Amino acid sequence: MNFEIQSVTHEHDAISFMWNDRGGLYKVYKDGMPIYEGTVPECSDGDLKHAKMYTYTIERIEEGQVVDVIAMQTSAFAQLKSKENPLQQLVFTAIVAKTQIALSWELLKDVHEYDVYRNGRFIETVRGNSYIDRNFSLDETYRYAIQCKRPLIKSEELFNVSKSFVSSIFDRLNRKGSKSAAEEGFVLVKQIGKPKNLLQPAMEKERNKIDRWKFRYTTFLSDDWVANPNFLSLNRYFKGDGRDFDANSENFRTRVGIDLAYDVERSPMTFTKKIGPSIAYSHFHQFREKATAPLDGIQLERMDHKEGESGFHLVHRVGNPLTTAPSIDYEMRVILRQDGTFDMTGFHDAAPHHEMYVMREEDPDWVPVYLAESKGLAWLSRVVSRQYWRCSNFE
Repeated sequence: MNFEIQSVTHEHDAISFMWNDRGGLYKVYKDGMPIYEGTVPECSDGDLKHAKMYTYTIERIEEGQVVDVIAMQTSAFAQLKSKENPLQQLVFTAIVAKTQIALSWELLKDVHEYDVYRNGRFIETVRGNSYIDRNFSLDETYRYAIQCKRPLIKSEELFNVSKSFVSSIFDRLNRKGSKSAAEEGFVLVKQIGKPKNLLQPAMEKERNKIDRWKFRYTTFLSDDWVANPNFLSLNRYFKGDGRDFDANSENFRTRVGIDLAYDVERSPMTFTKKIGPSIAYSHFHQFREKATAPLDGIQLERMDHKEGESGFHLVHRVGNPLTTAPSIDYEMRVILRQDGTFDMTGFHDAAPHHEMYVMREEDPDWVPVYLAESKGLAWLSRVVSRQYWRCSNFE
């Protein structure tokens, strides 16, 4: 019998979990602080804040020595869910033991299948709300993504019925590929650090202290040229950015940067925003005009949760100043903790390309967190479905 967690239960005011009884003494730590010691293989924690993420370490001790460890990261149950983003308060649990990496998530309403990816490769489709991986190395890092879709008519977003009806018409008029405008897309991402580091005894584990964070979110057009959907306009084409995902490229539609310094008094957060120029050309690709959208379409509000746990709420609405067209819309809430973990959630239009990166003081370069390919500029229409995402790490 392996030393693994048997069950995790989330209630309104408690997180309870049981594990296989291998004998000996058990100790449980929550965020590095002891909360249980005994021989009964179960623990219940009622000191919680709704939707907040916690890390638990379960140790099995024989003759005074730690002989086995389980690490778990989960969040407290939240009764009130965000209608803007169903993933924002969703419970997402990651469990790491010597013999398994287990993931479980709170079921999304009216979703019955979930596609599981590991390090970008499709693994399988599950009909439940859990996945267990037993084929892994203790010395490697892993990135798991849980993806699913839901009919827009089942959405919790306001005006979903009328929006779904118009989206269905949009689908019939845009029959390119199998991507449906009447389906919402969801993706949950969990980045798992090396299991051998997570499975160290709580008192021996080296505490991360990340004093400097950098965050970058960019939207861009991958094509060299983009046709204007307004056929009556003399501006027949716009210059695209002509690139693929690249954190360091200077070709983009919009870019937001955040620098957070925990090692400076009051932990200042620096916010930068840039908008690339819109350049219009004639039917014969001759230059016609150039303009840049105003910066006031990008707004940020800092949000401090407690010492060592700061973040922000970002709202982005930026259009093309040379034509009447829907704006590039996205919104997100981000927490960047001094212990090296992050929790980010947001939604965006299905166009153009979106890319998000972080860099900690120990990182040599930008680390990709979330990358989304465009489905086509027609998907900027507000009658089509949003794409929802949530990304976090466990290290």
